[in-house]
Amino acid sequence: MAGECAGRLAIGWLLLMRKRAWVGVVGVVCTCVLVLLTAFHDSRVSHVCDCGHQVNTEERVAKYLPNLMGEIDPTTKRTTLQEVEAVHPSLALAFLVEQERRGSRCHNTPGVFSVRHNNELWQEAVIGGVIFLLYAAYYDSRDEGEGPTVRMLVMVDSTRPPTPVCHLWYQDDLTPTASSAVRMDYVHWQDRVSGAWLPYLVTCRVVEDLRGVPRVAALVGYSCGPATNALRVLNQEQPRVKKDLALCHKFLFDPTRDYSQRLVEWLEVARAWGVDEVTFYEASVHPNVRAVLQYYQQEGFVQVFPWRSPGDQPSLGHLYRALYDTQRFTLFTTENIPYTDCLLRHLATHRYVAVWDMDEFIVPATAFSLPAMLDAARARATEQGLRPTSYLARCSYYFDDQVEEATPDLPEYLYLMRHVTRTVKVAPPRVFTKSVHDTSLALGLHAHFALLTLGGNIDRDRDLYHLYPTTEGHLGHYRATCQGEDQHECQELYRPYLSRDTAMWRHRPAVTARTKAVLQILGLLP
Repeated sequence: MAGECAGRLAIGWLLLMRKRAWVGVVGVVCTCVLVLLTAFHDSRVSHVCDCGHQVNTEERVAKYLPNLMGEIDPTTKRTTLQEVEAVHPSLALAFLVEQERRGSRCHNTPGVFSVRHNNELWQEAVIGGVIFLLYAAYYDSRDEGEGPTVRMLVMVDSTRPPTPVCHLWYQDDLTPTASSAVRMDYVHWQDRVSGAWLPYLVTCRVVEDLRGVPRVAALVGYSCGPATNALRVLNQEQPRVKKDLALCHKFLFDPTRDYSQRLVEWLEVARAWGVDEVTFYEASVHPNVRAVLQYYQQEGFVQVFPWRSPGDQPSLGHLYRALYDTQRFTLFTTENIPYTDCLLRHLATHRYVAVWDMDEFIVPATAFSLPAMLDAARARATEQGLRPTSYLARCSYYFDDQVEEATPDLPEYLYLMRHVTRTVKVAPPRVFTKSVHDTSLALGLHAHFALLTLGGNIDRDRDLYHLYPTTEGHLGHYRATCQGEDQHECQELYRPYLSRDTAMWRHRPAVTARTKAVLQILGLLP
């Protein structure tokens, strides 16, 4: 539209130069102003859509759907509707069922069977010929300058995707409120590759009025058009006092390996060091591992979300490991979805969110808890005039073969507690680090530090704080060899120089007792 307007203005100027009628020039100018105002309105200002034509609920849907949604699962004692919304990360099923129960709905408001599902957990939108796979939507009111927003995590099969239109439904809305997305942020550190599913975070502006927070969100190709997706907007009620630290783990994807004993100890170590909650994403796991996850879920310490690969990637239990171990770009792009999802789910409830794996743990040098270590680091950063988004811990290796002899009070099934010898050398800053993130600032994550903040892309000099290993804390990486393909440096610089470090034993009595008790309850001891 703006290009067309520019052309008309040029013609108008030529007419003026040739001393043609002023009326024609004024008409052109007025038309262009109207076009530009319309374009501005479409991209910047939200507006409530008209209903347009009605879509009637199918006869069998109207007859059977209410009873089907109300059936009770004998295992969980939840209704079908409750069961779906409990395990699905985003499907706004209650909202969709409401539309069907009305008997008819507006054409731009989806029904239960309008949603295009992809690999169970993803919802599909086709925008400008490009496929968007939507994972979840989140309400975010942290940025006072930008105002309240709804953010949507998506995977897109394009390196330069078109800007979608956001549809938002508030409580009792029959039609959506539409506006163009404010922006789309690429949530990855590697260059975009054609033919791959790439992660983006779509930001939609929310109208501040008496309707409150949007209940449901969707992405469409044009304003007030029909939607093929409907995501619950996650809006955690902020407690009076936030909890300290939530820990996030990427998807678990190996059904053949039983690491249940090690998982129990790792969770009890996390609890002892001040973690309030641990979030996992389950693709496929060994039955004993699932038993551990379910035990801690019932206890309220762990939450587990199902995971499926996006698009045409395989979502078969025994193929997950083959996929992620061989297709590393796929792994590194895809894992940023659960990392960022975990962050956005905890914005209102926790001060910090951490990301690391089960063979890793950030060990404070002197503090007795991770929150205490972080608060002290934050105070030092403030004294330096800094406000970090991510606190990075440098890596020191605890090799598998450097293990303490098993004793009655240090039994064989304890892994972390029996590994207290580490490399003197730590990895350089930003190499194999893991981080804890400030939830008041972070916006998009990858495995090692935040990629996006409320202020835009991460500034590695301003936004990253490197914990000093000897006085603040280090990342313990528990593995057979150094990370990376080339082990020459490992043999030359890391392996020969080892030091005993019993910092993990500060909580040894509690961890030992709790681990043994849980393993006995679950029948996982020999």
